[in-house]
Amino acid sequence: MQLATLPTAPAAPEPPFVPGLPILGNTFQLKDPTGVPTAFMVNAAREYGDVVGLTAAGTRIYLLSHPDLVHEVLVERVNEFHKPIVTSERPQTLDRFLGEGILTADHAAWRPQRKLIQPLMHTKHIESYATTMTHFGEKLVASWTEGEVRNIHADMMQVTLWIISETMFGTESTHTKDLEHLARIAQHIAISDTMMPLPTILSGGRDRQAAEINTKLTELVDSLLDQRETGDRTDRSDLLSLLLNTVDENGQPASREFVQDNILTLFFAGHETTANTLTWTLYYLDQHPEVRARLIAELDAVLAGRTPTLADLKQLPYTLQVIKETMRIEPTVSSVPRYITEDLELGGMLLKGHSTVMLPIYTLHHDPRWWTEPERFDPDRFSAENEPKIPKYAYLPFGGGPRVCIGNHFALMEAQLLLAIIAGRYELHLEPGTDATPLRQITTMPQHELYMRVHQRA
Repeated sequence: MQLATLPTAPAAPEPPFVPGLPILGNTFQLKDPTGVPTAFMVNAAREYGDVVGLTAAGTRIYLLSHPDLVHEVLVERVNEFHKPIVTSERPQTLDRFLGEGILTADHAAWRPQRKLIQPLMHTKHIESYATTMTHFGEKLVASWTEGEVRNIHADMMQVTLWIISETMFGTESTHTKDLEHLARIAQHIAISDTMMPLPTILSGGRDRQAAEINTKLTELVDSLLDQRETGDRTDRSDLLSLLLNTVDENGQPASREFVQDNILTLFFAGHETTANTLTWTLYYLDQHPEVRARLIAELDAVLAGRTPTLADLKQLPYTLQVIKETMRIEPTVSSVPRYITEDLELGGMLLKGHSTVMLPIYTLHHDPRWWTEPERFDPDRFSAENEPKIPKYAYLPFGGGPRVCIGNHFALMEAQLLLAIIAGRYELHLEPGTDATPLRQITTMPQHELYMRVHQRA
C-alpha cells in the first residue's frame, strides 16, 4: 500500500527589491554624499514594505523597518544575527579598528566581555563622574564671551573630549586629540565598508589606509598602557584603571588585547556620540523658541543660576525630554547592521544567507505609524504620561536587547548636566547663512561647521 505524501509548506517568498542598475544595483542610491542615505531608506520602506531588499555591487542588504522585526533580531533571535566581523566572506566595518571589543565582538566573544565590563558601568562609578562633567561644562561656558560666534559642534566635541579624557584616563591626556583625529578617519572607512563593500581586487587603497590608522592607534594605546602599568593604579577610579584591575571569574587579569580593544571602544562610543546629541539639541532649541522657553523656566526654577548637581537631575524632567526628543528626530546612530550566515525566514519573507541586515533607526524614529507628526520637534512625547505609550523598539537611540549600549546612563547623565549648564547661562542662535545639513555616517554630525551666536542670559 502506497502512503500518501503530505503536502510540503510553500517556501517563504523573497522580499521585494528596490530596482537598480544592472550589476551595480542600488550602489549610487546608497552612495549618498551625506553618508548613510536615510531618505532613500525611508522611501524604500514606505514604498515596498517593512522587509525590502537592496543590492550594492553584488551584496544583498535587507532593510527591516518594523519594531516587531527589530525585536526579533535584537532579542528573540539574537544569535542568528551576527556582528559584521571580518572574514573572507563578510564585510569589514568598525572591527577593523576596535578589534573584538564589546561593541564589535560577535556573540561568543561578547558575552564574557559584557560580564567583565558591566560592573564598571555600575551606578556608583558613573555617578562619581558627575562632578567631572559639571566642572568641564563650567570651563567651556567660561570661555565664551557675550555676542561671540562659536563653532558649536567643535565646542561640544571639546567639552566631551575633556570629560572622556578625565573619566577614562584620569587626566587630560595629550593622546586624546590624536585619538579623536584617528577616530574621524576610521569612521569614514567603516561607513564605506558597510554601505559600499568592495571585492578584494578593488579594496587595496582602503585596506592600506585602514592598516595605517590601526598602526597609529596601536602605538597610542600601547603608550597609554605602558605609562599606567608602571605606576600605582590601585586608588584610581578612571575607566582605564578599572579595566586594568578587572579579573575574570577564574581570578585571571584581563588580557592586554581586551584592555586595548575596549579602551578604543569606550573612547569612540563615549565621546563623539554625546557631542553630536548636544549639538543637535542646541540647534533644535534655537529652531523652537517655545521649547527653549519651557526648558529655561525649568532650569531657573530648580537651579536659579547655580551649577547643577547629580541630585538635581530628577527635578529636571523636561531637560531630559528635550535630549530624548533630539535623539529621536536626529539619532546619533542612524542605522545598525547585522549579518546572516544562513538562509532564514523573518516577517514571512526569505532572507538569503551571507547578506547584511540593516535596522534603519532613523526610519523607525520618523514612521507616522508610531509617531504623530514625526517631523515635529516635541519633547512632550517623552513626558511621564506619554513615554510609556511609545511602541517598544520604535525608539532605539542606544540600540536594544542584550546588546543595548552599555554606556547609555553615562551619556544621558552627561548630556543632561551639560545642557543644564549651557541653556541656564546662554541663549544660542544659529548664525545666518549657516548650513545645518546632517552628515550621517557611523554617527550623525553637522556636514559643515555649525556656527551659533551666544548671548548671556540676564
